[in-house]
Amino acid sequence: MSLRWLAAVAACAACTAAESEVRPDPDTLFFPTAVAVSPDDSVAFVVSGNSDLTYDSGSIQVVDLAVVEQVVAAWTTSRTVPPGCAADANQPETLDCAEADFLIDAAGVRIGNFASAIGVQDLGSGRLRLLVPVRGDPSITWMDWDPTSRRLLCSDDQGFALCDDEHRLVTVRDDDDLPVEPYAIYVDSLAQFAAVAHFSQGIVSLVDSPPDGAPVLADAVTVGISAGMSAIAGRVSGPDNLLYVQSRADDRVFLMSVARQADAAPLLVGGGFFSQNGIGGGSGVGGTGADSRGVVFRDGGDRALMINRSPPALQQLDTSLDATGVPRNRLIANTDICRQASAVTALDSGLGERAYVTCYGDGSLYVVDPRAGGAVDTTALVGRGPIAIAAVPSRRLVLVANFLDNSVAVVDVDPTSSHLHRVVLRIGGPS
Repeated sequence: MSLRWLAAVAACAACTAAESEVRPDPDTLFFPTAVAVSPDDSVAFVVSGNSDLTYDSGSIQVVDLAVVEQVVAAWTTSRTVPPGCAADANQPETLDCAEADFLIDAAGVRIGNFASAIGVQDLGSGRLRLLVPVRGDPSITWMDWDPTSRRLLCSDDQGFALCDDEHRLVTVRDDDDLPVEPYAIYVDSLAQFAAVAHFSQGIVSLVDSPPDGAPVLADAVTVGISAGMSAIAGRVSGPDNLLYVQSRADDRVFLMSVARQADAAPLLVGGGFFSQNGIGGGSGVGGTGADSRGVVFRDGGDRALMINRSPPALQQLDTSLDATGVPRNRLIANTDICRQASAVTALDSGLGERAYVTCYGDGSLYVVDPRAGGAVDTTALVGRGPIAIAAVPSRRLVLVANFLDNSVAVVDVDPTSSHLHRVVLRIGGPS
């Protein structure tokens, strides 16, 4: 039992039995739904959704990535097994470890149930702001990361505190309620905003987030369809950013921008849409794609990688600007991938760029080389229900949140490693 858990027990000495029984263990991942990495690759933030309502709240826990790297290096070079860990019986290259030794003591906080994503805003000098869509409230819950104390702050309470109401954004312009089902989030640190895609009703909402003040919900608009929005990303950070919003039941990708005027709240402005054509039959032919679940931009915003479930495909699009300043949004390549793709990231760890796609249904990770039309390099089993992914470039690692395993899988992407593109460490797991 860790010192953090003992401290939580002591702090709750006056609680009723019922309160202590339903409060989540700060040393346990429970239905992780999202993972994000700090800009300096020092820590990872993991969202636990509490999706079976075992506890009274969800949580955000903080993983020390220096410890992760040390354990991985010792394991892969000399097969060192630290206390609380064991070699996986079915995957001998994988070390299974309990969460406690990787989580920073007293760093995490509790939030509402069914949180689904996490956005990281860089406030400068190592300070960060996390913005989390919480479907159970619904709210956008926010907290600040203090690099000195190494704690998330969203309440005056001590211990594994629940974020207070001041850190839950629930009304737009102090008037309308936040629409239901906030689901995916994109944060632009330079332009100081976050945009949230809602999983029903075709809605996108906007958070104005000044670094020296509290964030506020500034706008919420519908894109004109009843289907929910499933993923969102910005082409390039800054005042000229263009948002790409995907749908879970429509073949269109909607374009939006953020308009700011002096002494007025920012607004979302629609910029039309384009259809995802040419999927399923090679570049330039075939049908349209729907149930899109992720988009990531590369090459300074001139290229996008998008994943779809219907049909299962990883698309590459030319999103460079034409002579009039309008993105081309032209299909370059199309790769057949797994069913039920759930997330995508991209990284060049020394072999050239690779796209990493998590596959919720079969528990695999697809590794795709975007060059030469997008060939699948390899696949790897990462756990049950992989739902989110984040790259750790300087440490040559990729993190995968496994929803059904209650774990985070650590994938080695060092091109010199004999375990390249394999899970070398699993943090947490079935209890």
